[in-house]
Amino acid sequence: MMDFLSEYFAPGPLFGWIIVVAFALIPLAWFHARSRQKLPSLRFSGVRMLRSMPATLAMRTRFLLPLLRTLAIVAMIVALARPQSAGAYRDTSEGIAIQMVLDVSGSMASGDFVIDGRPARRLDAVKQVFEEFVLGGGGLQGREGDLIGMTTFAMYADTPCPLTLDHGSLIDLLRATEIPGWVDGRQVREDEEANYTSLGDAIAAGSDVLRRAGEQAVAGVPGAEAAKSRVMILLTDGANNPPEWARRTSPDPIDAAEVAATLGIKIYTIGAVGSRQPRRSFFAPRVPEVDEATLKAIANATGAKYFRANSAESLATVYKEIGTLERRSTGERTYHDNLGAAKVSMLVALAALMMEVLLVNTRYRRLP
Repeated sequence: MMDFLSEYFAPGPLFGWIIVVAFALIPLAWFHARSRQKLPSLRFSGVRMLRSMPATLAMRTRFLLPLLRTLAIVAMIVALARPQSAGAYRDTSEGIAIQMVLDVSGSMASGDFVIDGRPARRLDAVKQVFEEFVLGGGGLQGREGDLIGMTTFAMYADTPCPLTLDHGSLIDLLRATEIPGWVDGRQVREDEEANYTSLGDAIAAGSDVLRRAGEQAVAGVPGAEAAKSRVMILLTDGANNPPEWARRTSPDPIDAAEVAATLGIKIYTIGAVGSRQPRRSFFAPRVPEVDEATLKAIANATGAKYFRANSAESLATVYKEIGTLERRSTGERTYHDNLGAAKVSMLVALAALMMEVLLVNTRYRRLP
């Protein structure tokens, strides 16, 4: 009974028990209400003549009224239990856990990339290719079966989106991601956080997210199967530069990568500096170069690769190559809400209630 209920209603034994208990309480509640009901009465000197009268059709079929009420309650319970189609086992060709670690320091505002023939900030180019990598487009197939999360870093590392299959919400958070002190692509204030690049903290934060997901996958937590294979894609345009007060406690990027390697995490690194050189004055601060040696060491420590991207097109090529390198077959048990069954159940409940009200006030009306 429980297997049948869990197969066709909301997953989990709790919902099945709720339905069973509800069905059992319906007749008990009805009989309890009938036993406590005070029926009106009239005094007669004798009822012998009334007993000899034949029972009418309405008297014989009066049991239909409580049946209609019971049918309405049962139909409402079925609708509230979220009728679902049978569980189906879907074998996906792709399914890994990917934590995107994105540099949002002030140097990412440099306009040395080109999008649709117009100069664009590094951050804007990265966000566009990131979105195409997740959802598909621009020559990228998308990552429908992957658990994907996002970690950003400048002075601090933050994880605005943990690993999730809800890629729509991930992209919403990606679009809202900005450099500290910037709003909607415009700088509104000077923010000290944008002056630093805590690369070691970013690797540690991304590794922690992937570690916890891997533990859930080993424990058999539903939906975490993809985390048996874990990948980090680290993109930056500079070098490790934590604030002075944090340099003693901030982990070294290569040491953090070695810890990630012991957890079975691969770190693909991308150095993103565009080929277009915008005009700047002689006294303008020098844009820091990518520390390729460190990024290569990080990738090598985890058995991954380092890539250099100097345009939106080359960045898309990099993500495409990373996508072909990582594949894993995963199984996922899926349930689909049966909206048609829920609607039918609601209509049956409404029809039963209306029929009961109509009969009680017409053919089965009782006086007094």
